[in-house]
Amino acid sequence: MWAAIVRWITGDLVGQLTKAYETKLRADTDERRIIADVAIRELESKLEAHREAAEIRRATAGFWEMRLITFLIASCFTLHLVLVTLDTCFRLGWRIPAFPHPFDEWQGAILLSFFGIQAASQGISAIAAAIRSRR
Repeated sequence: MWAAIVRWITGDLVGQLTKAYETKLRADTDERRIIADVAIRELESKLEAHREAAEIRRATAGFWEMRLITFLIASCFTLHLVLVTLDTCFRLGWRIPAFPHPFDEWQGAILLSFFGIQAASQGISAIAAAIRSRR
């Protein structure tokens, strides 16, 4: 169960990193070891980016300005999403237009950056605490 939660939160970065280390250990040529090293470095940099994003979020969480900006940005996109959902599901006839280009492509990414990354960082911290408590 914990493995499934980790895969869901991290996009299976931990599993990919484990497989890359196993590939490096089983590599029989220098070329394969180098390929595995590059893959390991890339995955480690992705994990580090997640850690840094969480650290920035923790460092700026106490500033009321950041809370206001986060609320304004997230509420605009969330309100639009809710209105479109209501109009689509219940056929209210509001005809709410999509955001203009490029916001139409960014809406989901912006919402995920605010909510998805926060949930991921909290989940990883909880999993790390659970693993530490087992020892």
